[in-house]
Amino acid sequence: MASNQAGILTPPASGPRGIQSIEIGYRILVAIQMGPGAVALKDIAARAGVAPSAAHNYLVSFVRTGMVKSDGRGLYRLGPSLAALGMTAARDVDHFELVRVAAVELAEETGLGVAVVIWSNGPVILINQAAVRGRIFDLRNGPVEMLHTAAGHVFAAYLPASAVLPVLVRELETDGLAVTQAEAQARLERIRRAVIDRGYSVVELRTLPTYVAVSVPIWNTHGEVAYGLTITAPMSMLDTSPGSVQIRALREKGRELSRLLGAPAERWAG
Repeated sequence: MASNQAGILTPPASGPRGIQSIEIGYRILVAIQMGPGAVALKDIAARAGVAPSAAHNYLVSFVRTGMVKSDGRGLYRLGPSLAALGMTAARDVDHFELVRVAAVELAEETGLGVAVVIWSNGPVILINQAAVRGRIFDLRNGPVEMLHTAAGHVFAAYLPASAVLPVLVRELETDGLAVTQAEAQARLERIRRAVIDRGYSVVELRTLPTYVAVSVPIWNTHGEVAYGLTITAPMSMLDTSPGSVQIRALREKGRELSRLLGAPAERWAG
């Protein structure tokens, strides 16, 4: 499910014919999921892109089935029936497959190389989807540097300093640079501030001269960064400005995955 710049949820533009009312109902449920807390009818309608009267009709049925709970003041929350469905789905959904499919979709949409990176005492490439068009480079799964990769900067920005600083110092020492604890902390803070201010990381790759990588965080149900989702391409092929089509596609996919992984709404709604 995508959203436009106003935050209104929109259905896919193409695909097999389905039942429109079910899709509208799903958009209304996601509008409530966006929160924060209980959501007013007018906000639900605006987010779902329907008239308030239509949203109200759906909400009446959702309340009857326990999928939505009303506090009687025109405010709505997701209900216990939906929570029960969600807990069952959480046991059955293969998160690895969910993320893998998203990486393939993003590569097809952008034509760029896509990687999914986890943290295991440093960044580790878990999934690597080669570029669909343009130059293709040999990027292997496994450990990579934190200081010189976009996903590494994402983890540096959002993981606790106690987990990140030892890796930063180790990599600097490998490069022949000895730093004090204060210098290491200052360098980490510069990385952190750049990522948080921009909303994503941009790194020119040392192992692939003339290539640039951009990464966004994928959040889990605890509001912790679980993955770094990265696109990579020659500098001439990748526009790293916030408004570019490629960056918008990357950030939208990051938000979608975070929502599907159950992250708090403040991590993906907007």
